[in-house]
This record gives sequence, C-alpha cells and structure tokens, in this order.
Amino acid sequence: MDIITLCGFGILAVVLCVTIRRIKPESALGISIAAGIIILATVVSMLKPSVEAMTAISESAGINGELVKVLLKALAVCYITTLSADCARDAGETALGAKLELAGRAAIAVISLPVFTSLANLVMQLLE
Repeated sequence: MDIITLCGFGILAVVLCVTIRRIKPESALGISIAAGIIILATVVSMLKPSVEAMTAISESAGINGELVKVLLKALAVCYITTLSADCARDAGETALGAKLELAGRAAIAVISLPVFTSLANLVMQLLE
C-alpha cells in the first residue's frame, strides 16, 4: 500500500468516525483504534526495506549490531506509544494518554542502557 492509499484510508476512517460518533460514540472509538492498528501495521511493512538497509550499512561499517537493534526497538516503542496515547486522547482520556507517553519514555530509557554503557566504556578507554 502506498502513502496515497494509506492517507485515503485514514481520511475515510476519520469521516466514518465522525459520522458514527454522533450515533454511537463507543463504536467510533473502536473504528479509530482498528484504523490506527491497520495504519501502524502498514507503516511497519513500509519500513522493512529501510530497516534492512540500516542493518546492511551497519554491518559493512563494522558497527555493533546490538546498537542498531536498540535503535530499532526505540523507534518501535515511539510508534506504539504514540498510537496508544492518541487512542486514549481520542477516547477523552488525556491524562491516561500522558501517562502512556511517560511509560514510553521510560521504556526507551531502559532500552537505551546498552548504548549508554558502550558510550561510557568508550569514554573510559579514551581517558586511559
């Protein structure tokens, strides 16, 4: 699915949500969540060539593959957290959306620990 089709799907989902929300608000939330999941799945499949290219470039450059995995995991956490927080806001739960974003930031901090450890080791080696 290309970006034009994806955006068309998104606009169609928005129109459907706005129309359904007047009649049955709880159904509109379900449609919004389902559309968000479909869009996220499509975006993930669109990113596959980029991930493969990043992996190949890092391998040819001699960069530790674990660092690339950390980057990709952090990116996935960002996408999933944003989708979840936006769904919470769509449901009128702004505070819950903010807490989901906080949880995503904490998860990224935990995921990033190997990068910080590698950086600290590199600095220690340079200082010796």
